Amino acid sequence: MHGIRDFLLHILTITIGLLIALSLEAGVEYMHHRHIVAEARENIRHEIELNHDQLAKNTKAIHEDADRIEANLETIRRLRDHPKDFHGHLEFTMSWSSFNDSAWRSSRDMGALAYMPYAEVQGYADLYAQQEIVNREAVSLFTRQSLAVTPMMMEKDVQSIPPAETQIMLRDTAGISLSLTILSQMMQNLDGSYTETLKK
Repeated sequence: MHGIRDFLLHILTITIGLLIALSLEAGVEYMHHRHIVAEARENIRHEIELNHDQLAKNTKAIHEDADRIEANLETIRRLRDHPKDFHGHLEFTMSWSSFNDSAWRSSRDMGALAYMPYAEVQGYADLYAQQEIVNREAVSLFTRQSLAVTPMMMEKDVQSIPPAETQIMLRDTAGISLSLTILSQMMQNLDGSYTETLKK
């Protein structure tokens, strides 16, 4: 270099080169983030569509189960009122398929949610939380149905079930009927949330 002018020109050239490099890097990173977000949105939307379809199947199964529980209540009342000449059967069976959340968890773990608008992420978070509550309630109800017939398993024949145990079985089954009604309402709300999310 021959003087201050050459030095300043050299510094200016280096500065411009650094700015161009940083701008290119920022541009590449921006495009990468956009790609991650687009892929996450597509995966989450597809998962919500599948869960919405599964909700329709679960709703049908829950309504069928509610009919069986009502029949069980009538059968248990007959057992309570006429234990010696009782004829009938109880059917406690429930069909349920849990909802998926792998796309949501994967997007969260990969950091894609950090690049989405807050309101959008909050909407997804609320939907998946609501979905988890419905899942949990259904699994709990499944367990309760399995335990409802405990008094029948304790005795060799139906006529030997003590009246107090029959009353407990009736109460537990009535509780299951009420829980099915509540679960059905929760599923209606979830259906509305799915529909609203898929409109966006």
